[in-house]
Amino acid sequence: MVAFPQDSFPHLVDEQVLSAFEQIWEGLGRPGTWWTGAQRRAIAEAARSAIADGPRPMGAVIPALADLDSEDGSDISDLVLEVVRRVTSESGRITAGWAAEAIDLMGPGRYVELVAVVVLIVPVDLFCGLMDRPRQPLPEVVAGEAVGGVPRGVAAGEAYVPWLVDGWQGPNVARALSYVPADNERRMAMVSSMYVGSEFFEMVWSHRSLSRPQIELIAARTSALNECFY
Repeated sequence: MVAFPQDSFPHLVDEQVLSAFEQIWEGLGRPGTWWTGAQRRAIAEAARSAIADGPRPMGAVIPALADLDSEDGSDISDLVLEVVRRVTSESGRITAGWAAEAIDLMGPGRYVELVAVVVLIVPVDLFCGLMDRPRQPLPEVVAGEAVGGVPRGVAAGEAYVPWLVDGWQGPNVARALSYVPADNERRMAMVSSMYVGSEFFEMVWSHRSLSRPQIELIAARTSALNECFY
């Protein structure tokens, strides 16, 4: 069943964008590398809640990660919920120390896949909102265990998380989630469809309605408004 048919949008949407969205939705409820399908869906639901709630006001008491229950018997624990909230709606408050603690408590694989689920669902939801289309219901859960496994060539580098190191050529953002290759591939397909296409290394773009300087200006302004520290 198609999750994002063209006629569900009030305006024409590039088929490459719709294809990227379909790939994302197809993977959301399926077992991942480190989380089950039920856990991935629960992370997506928590991200939606975090967007709705918005960031906590300055001065609000924020629990220490070490004090949160990491194994409470539900799909995701209080620790995971707190990390989802910080990553989704309070990313400007992420520090190297906080990230190191979260990764130590959760493990790098689970942390990176959590971030991946967040950065996959949030742009799709925002796009639907901007297009005056209701958010797509989350997919049904597919039973099964997470497959596990660390990709070859992944190691600590200049990021908070391990990523591909050996022989890498290209922008760092393209390997940011390389610890979970399937989700990183979905993310880059979305980036390609909505941003660069196949012309990243070309300084002049003619395949978009906006010029490259215009697109980069919008991207930089959006990053600043979202307090992106990349």
